[in-house]
Amino acid sequence: MNTKTTIAIAASSIFGLAATASANILFNAGFESGSGADAADWAEIVGGPSGFVGRSDANPNTGSYSAYMSFDHINNTPAGGAYFIEQNQPVGSITAGTDYTLSFSAAVDSTDFIGMDTFVQILWLDQDASNGGGVQGETLVSLIGLGINESYQQFSFDLTSAAGSDSFLLRFQLSAGAVADIANGVYVDDVALTPTPASATLLGLGGLAATRRRR
Repeated sequence: MNTKTTIAIAASSIFGLAATASANILFNAGFESGSGADAADWAEIVGGPSGFVGRSDANPNTGSYSAYMSFDHINNTPAGGAYFIEQNQPVGSITAGTDYTLSFSAAVDSTDFIGMDTFVQILWLDQDASNGGGVQGETLVSLIGLGINESYQQFSFDLTSAAGSDSFLLRFQLSAGAVADIANGVYVDDVALTPTPASATLLGLGGLAATRRRR
């Protein structure tokens, strides 16, 4: 095999690696799989007496379903609570110190945000305890602060996985205070966590350099 052929094959491998590496890490990212209100691969946590968490066909961005978190203090006695939908990925799902992009589409029922907030949170975890275990780093962002409204819009964040992490927990949260006569809900759809193209390309270029040195 001549040098030109070797480099061409190596270059082809780079683009193949980049395409693979940029694939979405998350499972059931559009909440299409599941049974009723239960979305497969996601945990739904209702932390108050007047809320709902699950998948819903009421207002998807794409497909037939989205995630939906809501509370109703108009028809129920107001009490504070936190409502979560989250995905906990296993050991080896991410590489420590790697750049990722988190993106999703989200909307609310109303921009009357009295007594509530809504967040996206990612926890970088050391689940095999090779670096002491537990949370190695965290990002927590208020979507109200970023201008979430009644129309779906895409949110995107550039993140770097924490040193010592081998996995992550991604969580969407609606927090409601004990304020009477309010109700609201948050829709989330089309969630993706992908290695950034730059990270994928650098990995590939490392392989190409090694091929050239061997020649």
